[in-house]
Amino acid sequence: MVPLKIIKIASTESTNSYAENLLSQNKIDTPACIVAIDQTSGKGLEQNKWESEPGKNLTFSIVCFPGFLPAAQQFSLNKTVALTVFDTLKLLLPTERIFIKWPNDIYINNKKAAGILIQTSVQSQRMNWAIIGIGININQKTFPKQIPNPASVIQYKKTVSDLNKVLDNFIKAFNKRYSQLEAGKIDLIDEQYSEYLYLINSSSKFIINEKKIQATIMGVNQYGWLQLSVSDGKIVECDMKQVQFIVGK
Repeated sequence: MVPLKIIKIASTESTNSYAENLLSQNKIDTPACIVAIDQTSGKGLEQNKWESEPGKNLTFSIVCFPGFLPAAQQFSLNKTVALTVFDTLKLLLPTERIFIKWPNDIYINNKKAAGILIQTSVQSQRMNWAIIGIGININQKTFPKQIPNPASVIQYKKTVSDLNKVLDNFIKAFNKRYSQLEAGKIDLIDEQYSEYLYLINSSSKFIINEKKIQATIMGVNQYGWLQLSVSDGKIVECDMKQVQFIVGK
């Protein structure tokens, strides 16, 4: 992979939107990492927002051009990014339990410490470009009450982390993981993603199509749908609009 160009900005509504504007104006054609000290209206999944105290956390977007990846395998990019965030947090907190919570969060124990939002463009059945938005809670100690289960590295590490160093570690991990994807090591990515998947092989509560059920996560299929084993042993595959976790209840 071509080395990432680092673009640091003081403030923006959303690093994903900033990156999208650069692409639409043909101002970027090589991999880049856009980092904002203050992201005032960060994007989350669907209509959700990513709340972050200015200067306390990492809020950034990576632009890459995975033309080698067929559109049907684009969830492999999601897995690659999730593993990169996992690697980054595990380096900071080696003794804590870190998990990848399907589809786009990273947990410390049972609390959300990071989120991922990926926007893609497909051309001729292959990936054209991807904007990977990432928020990682590092030095923020308190969060708005409306956020249900937030976590931050400082709550576990007890000392302030150098954001530039954490970003450097993330980029090193990303380069390694992205190289695995480029090399077609999908089986390795799938295996490690499943190994660190939150609640895998555990009986847990979910809401599927507005009904509360008990089910066991078996994995994720190639299209990114969650695979659940329900009470009769039947495997049900759900997209993110069909299933909801019931965490900590």
